[in-house]
Amino acid sequence: MVFSLVNNIKRIILKKVKKQSFPIENVQIGKGTILNGKFRLVATKYSKIIIGKYCAIANGLKIITINHDYNYPAIQGTFYREFFNDIDHPGVTKEPPNKERTKGDVIIGNDVWIGEDVFITSGTKVGNGCCIAAKSVVTKDLESYSIYAGVPAKFIKKRFNEEVIKFLEDQKWWDWSEKKIRA
Repeated sequence: MVFSLVNNIKRIILKKVKKQSFPIENVQIGKGTILNGKFRLVATKYSKIIIGKYCAIANGLKIITINHDYNYPAIQGTFYREFFNDIDHPGVTKEPPNKERTKGDVIIGNDVWIGEDVFITSGTKVGNGCCIAAKSVVTKDLESYSIYAGVPAKFIKKRFNEEVIKFLEDQKWWDWSEKKIRA
């Protein structure tokens, strides 16, 4: 019964994502993007997650745009709350956070394929049409219409020659109406 209810909720969410942008606080998911299975998206007011249109994202994606600030004697927030009268870790309360805490937004282009169990760190951009292999860890910007794999993710090859890539980037087919796409 519970399994059936969870699956129905997933179907409703995926239908909503397919039909329109799906805003969650500080997370934007474009029209037609499908997230299969479980995923974890952690964003803040200082570091957003923007995922483009018509992306295919496999189970296990993790995007975390905030980290522990290691510039203090203790890293664990519980330590400060327990020993210093319920105050938060000083790195958490610092506004805006420093570069150890976040390197900024994660921006994923349109028509991107992300394999199973990929982890993407803060401050990275994934170009349009990019493919990221399963289990990869993305720590830097990835070029459009290229394939990346590994820990950290490394360039494997271009999907197309430069002329085709320029054509696809110029067309921006992901911004077309459904009628134009069908035609």
